[in-house]
Amino acid sequence: MATFVLSDGKRSDLDGKGAKELLKPLLKAIEAKTLSKFNCLRFGGKSIKLEAAKEIAEVLPKLKGVCTLDLSDIVARRETGEAREVFKVLASASEKLDVEEFLMDNNALGANGIAAIEPILSGSKKMSKISFNDCGIEKIGAERISKFVLSNGKPSKITKFHIFNNCLATAGGVALGPLIENSPNLEDIRISATRIGRDGGVVIAKALKSCRKLVSVDLSDNQFGEEAGEILEKEVFIDQKDIKNLDLSDCGLGEEHCLGIIKNLVKAKADLESFGMSHSDIRTENAEVLADLFKQCTRLKSVNLEGNDLDSEGAILIVKALADSKSPLEELNFQNNEIKATAVKWIVALLRKKASMKKLNLNACMISKKGVTLIRATLKDLKKEDCLDNMEDNDEDEACEADDEFEKLTAALSILKT
Repeated sequence: MATFVLSDGKRSDLDGKGAKELLKPLLKAIEAKTLSKFNCLRFGGKSIKLEAAKEIAEVLPKLKGVCTLDLSDIVARRETGEAREVFKVLASASEKLDVEEFLMDNNALGANGIAAIEPILSGSKKMSKISFNDCGIEKIGAERISKFVLSNGKPSKITKFHIFNNCLATAGGVALGPLIENSPNLEDIRISATRIGRDGGVVIAKALKSCRKLVSVDLSDNQFGEEAGEILEKEVFIDQKDIKNLDLSDCGLGEEHCLGIIKNLVKAKADLESFGMSHSDIRTENAEVLADLFKQCTRLKSVNLEGNDLDSEGAILIVKALADSKSPLEELNFQNNEIKATAVKWIVALLRKKASMKKLNLNACMISKKGVTLIRATLKDLKKEDCLDNMEDNDEDEACEADDEFEKLTAALSILKT
């Protein structure tokens, strides 16, 4: 099985003549009666004119065994009317493919664009993975997605649903509730940067109660509020032992419910690969809760705790837990916390212990110039100068760090080297 990509390496408009040329691998497969040669079709990267869409539509119904259809980024620079016709032509031609995965990312769809692709959303009985990232979708578009997908029957077969960076707002979040609630096999959900407010957050949180197989959850950069936080804590993230990736950053869930969710993950013995709770009001006095989670993880690669209320004491607890864990940590984001140079010794120890580290963000903290110098010296010694993110907003709190304290830090570095 192979992947077909409609590309000549150039990002340009595609007319009918150009489409015929680029479609030759598919035409040869049809001629040779190897109709199942390509299980994945990717048409992104070209701005497809209507005449080109019609050429593609002639070929699609003749293919067999296509599992993935990727129509991401196919109408850049096209007029709205032509773009909708392109969507309609390709969706109608794709209906009989009965694909399992359908991607429409980076297209200016809107509600009318969703209406144009109804044939594939309603006609693909096997569809289990769908993605509408950055598509300009609002309430009506969300309503149509739910309606069309659920027209295939309840419960749906959806296991993956992504709708990042859209204009859903609260009404759009409410509109997605029925789809989520009727997708009990959902494993991978991303509804982030969609401007969903409290009422929409509550609807989505309640809908997620029916999803007991969650693996990846990203609800970041919304304003779900504490009522949704309570539902997520007490009814969603209970016994979710399969969870691997969790991002609840900047959701307004409240510290109490964030901590409750973390405790549930500890109890379920979740072994995370990525974790994000930036801007969640987590204080130093509760850093031990985070440390307990990180200690048990063996696969953790990314931790994002930007914009919390952690000082050096809290950072030390977290850094020590990460250093002592078996996780191959690659990224650690402590940006915009109240961390000072007293934590540098432990940060340096982490850098030396985790050869996997690729990115460390301590910007907008309160680490003195001498402390930053020590971290940079360590990274230079490890040949990882690019690991530390820029520190242009760091508050160099020199007054809080005496020279003898820096001498202790320097001595600590010498010991750690040995």
